[in-house]
Amino acid sequence: MFALAPKFAKGEGRAFCLGLLYLLWLGTVTPLFGASALELSSQDGSSLEDVVKPVGGPARLDLLLPPREHSPFQGLESLKRVTHRVRSGDTLTKLFAGFGLAPREKQSWLRSVQRHYSTKGLRAGKEIHFYFIKPDSSRGGTERLKALEIELDEDWILTWEQGSRGIVFSKRERPYDIELRTTGGVVEGSLFEDGLRLGLSASLVSQLADIFSWDIDFDKEVQKGDTFKLLYEERSRKGRGIKNSFRVLAAELISAGQKYFAIYFEKEKGKGSYYDLHGRSLARAFLRFPLEFSSISSHFSHSRFHPILKVDRPHYGVDFVAKKGTPVRAVGDGRVLHVGWKKGGYGRLVEVQHDSVYTSRYAHLAGFARGITKGVAVKKGQIIGYVGSSGMSTGAHLHFELYKDQQYVDPLEFEIPPEDRIEPALQRLFENAKRLFLAELAATPHS
Repeated sequence: MFALAPKFAKGEGRAFCLGLLYLLWLGTVTPLFGASALELSSQDGSSLEDVVKPVGGPARLDLLLPPREHSPFQGLESLKRVTHRVRSGDTLTKLFAGFGLAPREKQSWLRSVQRHYSTKGLRAGKEIHFYFIKPDSSRGGTERLKALEIELDEDWILTWEQGSRGIVFSKRERPYDIELRTTGGVVEGSLFEDGLRLGLSASLVSQLADIFSWDIDFDKEVQKGDTFKLLYEERSRKGRGIKNSFRVLAAELISAGQKYFAIYFEKEKGKGSYYDLHGRSLARAFLRFPLEFSSISSHFSHSRFHPILKVDRPHYGVDFVAKKGTPVRAVGDGRVLHVGWKKGGYGRLVEVQHDSVYTSRYAHLAGFARGITKGVAVKKGQIIGYVGSSGMSTGAHLHFELYKDQQYVDPLEFEIPPEDRIEPALQRLFENAKRLFLAELAATPHS
């Protein structure tokens, strides 16, 4: 059975915590977490030296996590904050006029905002925060606009601030809370089904399958008694029903006595990948599967009995079982050659040309993702459509085909070299992260 074991509650001190905090202090694993030692030391006013050498109590692992970001204007008593929720028909011009801004000031703000954001149609429901400098009551005067923030989406906020050199623009990520967790389990039936039944996030199990997809066939090779361990982060934001997100930081999978490891490493902030213990990338130019973790109902074959035509004929693709509406992903970067109905029993189909050699097809779709049209560029992992049963199909599933030099290839037997490996200049950073992550995985029980 599986066991979820949150190990990073406040107040729990461990050698892993101390070692990692020390490395953060030295600035050696900053690429992994995107936070500097200075930022980490400012959360509660204590220095990292105090954390690494605790007196009278254990270290706090929560100080490892990136600090919560606050508005750059919070805590400044001289500023007055006004929050406006956009209504249909609102424009910045109308809002500025409502605040009584002078014509010259209003035009300056409009020009600055329009350089980075279209003000023609503010989306209803979005929030705009205005920050005003309060007038000196002893000298009189009126309030002046110091800064404003506009919600771009769930992840980003656009900010403009009046400074000594004019109005300065910046884009910053919304604040979120991060909790580090470990999980260990023993497979009893299906890794995916058992994980869901016992409380694991579907996203987390799918990530695990994607990470090791080029090394192990989860549909055939993962059996009862195999084990896994995960170190992962859970990100959350309060309010508005935003779902928590998960990211695997390290993983161990033991199948048929063979051990597989994955270490997450960012060569630059925000751009990470998974590597084996030798620093070789586990990723490829293509995803192994066009769906998140799924079962296979029909394999590539030169002769298969067709369930509708009732004759033997080739099946030059792989059928993935999935519920209607399940998102379908482009397996690699490319450009859409066809989107629409395709004769020959395909039904609704998307065809993607990846380069001069490879092409992929996604058939029997229920519909297409927004923006997917002929000629548009798509990225690896981008949603391009949704599972359906259009065309010659007996039920909801995805028929996936892959071509190399205009010849069919079996997607399950097809393999390409790893994308990259850790450069010598980053090897020390990677080794530090690997050592710490492996120590934490070793301390995690399977049940």
